Amino acid sequence: MVSVLFTAILAGVVRAPAQASPGPPGAVVAIAPLGRAWGGLDRVARLSYLTTDGFGHTVSASGLVRTPAGTPPPGGWPVVVWTHGTSGLGPDCGLTASTIAERADSAIVAEVNRAGYAVVAPEYLGLSPADVIAGQRTHPYLQTRSEATASADIVRAAHIALPGLSRRWAVVGVSQGGHAALATGNVASARARDLDFRGTVAMAPASNVENAILALRPGVPALPAGLTGTVAAILAGMAANSDDVDVGKYLTPLGRGIIDRISSVCAPDFASVVGQTPAGRLVSRPLDDPVFAAALRRYMAVPTTGYDRPILVVQGFRDADVPLPLTAALLGEFAAAGTRYEFRVVDSDHGDLPWRGGLDAATEFLGRVMDNSAMDNSVMDNN
Repeated sequence: MVSVLFTAILAGVVRAPAQASPGPPGAVVAIAPLGRAWGGLDRVARLSYLTTDGFGHTVSASGLVRTPAGTPPPGGWPVVVWTHGTSGLGPDCGLTASTIAERADSAIVAEVNRAGYAVVAPEYLGLSPADVIAGQRTHPYLQTRSEATASADIVRAAHIALPGLSRRWAVVGVSQGGHAALATGNVASARARDLDFRGTVAMAPASNVENAILALRPGVPALPAGLTGTVAAILAGMAANSDDVDVGKYLTPLGRGIIDRISSVCAPDFASVVGQTPAGRLVSRPLDDPVFAAALRRYMAVPTTGYDRPILVVQGFRDADVPLPLTAALLGEFAAAGTRYEFRVVDSDHGDLPWRGGLDAATEFLGRVMDNSAMDNSVMDNN
């Protein structure tokens, strides 16, 4: 059965201008069917909208929208913002250009639709081919601020563009997307005051990675497998998207070359860019310099206070990419700050976390917080 909302898009019954025009964050630039099956799914539309980058500039962004088939329930489909995991830094690494991201994320979108939710999924800044035309910088990988604005503003745009959506919404993400989900949940109520934000699900959220980066100094040996590429990607995103510090001044010529190359590749190629380079050869001076440390924390630290809606954190105990101790450290910071949360540990590694209990936990949580009678912070619980 074809979605009523998708039929409206096809018929042009959407509240979106034909061409981009200046407007506030959350304004719609355009919406149209994707024009092909996406990961085997039909009824997928591409939504272009305005948001705010890490410098505070209004920029264009893009993402995907898919609703369940059929007629919306009374009050409209509740909305889940899906924030995807690490896909890379270049403009061919987003949801619509990367076949790897398409396969992984389309399955999750379909599952959330089956649970009865409309899904909007930001590509983040810099990960769409359209971003090249718009003059976007390198993707600001793990930048808290731009992840939050891109994710909150796409749901605002979806409500402008499409009929049949409920004001109720939540955010769910994994890995980088777990980081983005927490960033979004921290600002959601203030960023989208005309909507009804209900809660955050963060699966294996990237957190406290900045502490590993701040330990880097010349001569440090190789980091664990995969981490050097992640560190290089963070430094590349920060170098292009932060005016707090000149990242290049802290890098060796070799480090600057690696940062430059990794700025345009997708995640599967991170390892080939860094090769066997020891992390200590990337930097020319210790990164725990107070100026650099402050800038890095502003760039990527997960907020530990300021949440006003329920939080669920889900972690796989066999996860080697975002190990349980890192997430435990984040939860300790939440507890010390008085931030309430729910926590679930499931039998999974990093890659299969959604399918080995993560999505089940998320769906159960969403069912509680999205219920019209259940908007009460008493559902939050420190476990």
